[in-house]
Amino acid sequence: MVKHSNGFTLMELMIVMAIIAIASAVIIPRIGSNDGKLYRAQLQTLTVALNYNRRSAVVMNRPFEMTLFPFTENNLPHDSTNKQKKGDWASQGADIQWQSGTQKLHNKVFKIKYFPQGGATGGIIRLQQGRFIARLIIDGITGKVTIEETHNDSDS
Repeated sequence: MVKHSNGFTLMELMIVMAIIAIASAVIIPRIGSNDGKLYRAQLQTLTVALNYNRRSAVVMNRPFEMTLFPFTENNLPHDSTNKQKKGDWASQGADIQWQSGTQKLHNKVFKIKYFPQGGATGGIIRLQQGRFIARLIIDGITGKVTIEETHNDSDS
């Protein structure tokens, strides 16, 4: 006589639970860290674009103007008259804010001008992606960029 079982053994259930536990331990940390990776990539590309425009103005001995585009759902500039060119930067999901003197722009297209002597229209760019925040301070005299990073832990 052959016995037919209608369920799983305790050993089979424990093996499946162990596989699920291992898989979740590997997958879940990777899902949460994408925000930080995207923030790092955007911060790096923005810094490179700022330095590229400064160097280009000095080497070519003429003013260079870069445009920063905020993130949009279709990732196109807000205003169709503004076309992205080499040296410009477009947000890939980060919140951007520009402050220069009394002017303060939030998630709007703005321009930074670099001069042949190395200076720039100084100001502060605030970049935020999730809980990651950076302030890029552009010195108006030298055009050099200083980065200050903070993390907003109130979101976690």
